[in-house]
Amino acid sequence: MCKDFVVPLAVVEGRGNARGEIGLASMDALCSELSLSQFIDTASYTRLRIQLQVLDPVEVIVPDTAMDKSKSMTAVVEIIENTFPGAELTFVARQHFSDMRGAQLVQQLSTDESSNVTAEVLQKYYCMAAAAALIKYVEHVQNVLFAQSSLKITYEALSKVCFIDVNTMHNLEIVDRPGYARSSSNRSLYSLLENCLTGGGVRMLRSNLLQPSADVSVINARCDAVEELLSDQSKLERLRAIISGAYEIQQLVTLCCYLEKEAESVRSAEQKLSQVLNLKDTLNLIGPLRKALDSSKSTIFRTCYENLNDTRFEGVRKALNERLSSNATMVEKSSFGIRNRRCYAVRDGQNNMIDLARRAYEEMLADAEEKAKEETANLADAKLVYTAQRGFHYSIRVADPFTDLRLPSVFIQVVRHRASISCTTRELIKYNDRITVAVNEIMVNSNAVVVGLLSQIRASIGCLYSVVEVISTIDFLASLAIYAMKTSTVRPSFSEANALVIRRGRHPLLDIAVDDVVANDCYLSKESRMAIITGPNMAGKTTYLKQVCLLQVLAQTGCFVPAEFAAFPIVTRIFSRIGHNDNLTSNLSTFAVEMSEMVPVLASANSSSLVVIDELARSTSFEEGIGICYAVCEELIKAEEFGVFQAFTLEMFEKHAEYNGFGI
Repeated sequence: MCKDFVVPLAVVEGRGNARGEIGLASMDALCSELSLSQFIDTASYTRLRIQLQVLDPVEVIVPDTAMDKSKSMTAVVEIIENTFPGAELTFVARQHFSDMRGAQLVQQLSTDESSNVTAEVLQKYYCMAAAAALIKYVEHVQNVLFAQSSLKITYEALSKVCFIDVNTMHNLEIVDRPGYARSSSNRSLYSLLENCLTGGGVRMLRSNLLQPSADVSVINARCDAVEELLSDQSKLERLRAIISGAYEIQQLVTLCCYLEKEAESVRSAEQKLSQVLNLKDTLNLIGPLRKALDSSKSTIFRTCYENLNDTRFEGVRKALNERLSSNATMVEKSSFGIRNRRCYAVRDGQNNMIDLARRAYEEMLADAEEKAKEETANLADAKLVYTAQRGFHYSIRVADPFTDLRLPSVFIQVVRHRASISCTTRELIKYNDRITVAVNEIMVNSNAVVVGLLSQIRASIGCLYSVVEVISTIDFLASLAIYAMKTSTVRPSFSEANALVIRRGRHPLLDIAVDDVVANDCYLSKESRMAIITGPNMAGKTTYLKQVCLLQVLAQTGCFVPAEFAAFPIVTRIFSRIGHNDNLTSNLSTFAVEMSEMVPVLASANSSSLVVIDELARSTSFEEGIGICYAVCEELIKAEEFGVFQAFTLEMFEKHAEYNGFGI
């Protein structure tokens, strides 16, 4: 199973009066899914920072004009370098960021049923320009061409989602911090929930934690599915057992998207043949998966079941069975078994050259075995073995590794191991060379059959994208259900009264790591939208602030939450101001960091926001701190957001009792 993300990202910003309008195009190179978005950002590029964190790109492509400090995109480049110092920044000619070429490529390459690109999206100048540059770059680097109507291209409108800024992601420990090894001291909400078996499930879990849904119907549908798995744990076990046998189908679908520019190497042909065999094995899981979902009641599982009823699956399976041998999956896991699987993958009679090369291969194998018997006739503990590195060679078992075993001079390339000696002979090397030539001949001709097979399957690629979505969704929901089984949780409800009510809630990370966790209540409503908390040092005030936000994130992800009762409003922004650290690289004191982080909060917080603030202005004088906290609270109350404010003194809040929506 592969859980790595290989995401190149193209970014372009408008110029002149359009400055601040950002176009993004990202492609998961493992599954060839192109995602587009375009939005108008703030002066501090808050949304761009969030999208960079969600996409987690390995390489960012920008126009070469961004290298000129006097022109636009200088700030964007600085943000990319600061946010992802490990990502490679690549400058390409501005002419490749062509919106007309991008719209043309999107129309040519997108599959109608798996894409949501409309005529309106094609008019979005900047995301089309980014798409043109990204597609051109990927084709150049991978040395391939994308086949027509083969890519899943989606436009992300960034609506009905909850935005969490980068500082808040780190403050709340939603994902593991980059550059830190995962350990008990570096646990995150993501690592707590991550029980996925497929790369698609991992990607879905991560993106939904960093950008939870703000659509109550989507959230409730996920909760219904999780509840169904909790009520029928045998179904959960069956579904996980089935998808655990699925190969990374995202990568298998990619095979159908690529057209090679030039003749492929033998190594490339071997990999492609193995992936096609894996695709055949994975499609054999559709029947058991459909049977496991047959009795499902939740909307999501019913949709998955209907998607698996696509009649085109039978056509794809038939095409695979006509070209590939039925015995190709019955193989041992040894290197020799894997090679034989590839050699006999294509059915007899598909290609005369393959059949002739196989006969030569079989004859040389028999001759090599006969020669081995002759050469080792006087060595009782010698046997003929095969490895991918050395090919066929001899392995002689020795009881004492320090024994001076004298071999006849015919044996060469002697290597002593702990309990054996490996060696070969000149005759055996010759047989290895001949066998390799025969295997290469089989691979090259088998690749021609596979290319024709993929061309035939490409017409039904839409149903393969459906399988990818189904397996990823099931894996994601099963991971949420496993977390809910580990601890005492409750299904969240979403109050029509627009209130946040938590009874005996627990911090998710502490709930797993600590045996005796102190539960806390929280109540925020239209009449009492701002809560002030205070207490002695080490009382758990900061933990309480994080707990409120993390339970909100869990709820909007569609996960059950650790509490006795939980009701939440739907929020579209979560802000936090936690911690008292300076920033030496930016030459900012602790106080300056606090004030700079409060700017976007005050500018963007509204009635659909959740804000938590931890001892604001503690690093300045007492009088100034009181005044700043008083003014900030006053503005947040006027914005009618939901908020929890930790205070180092209650003196400054006596007058706040006059405001509606304020409580201590």
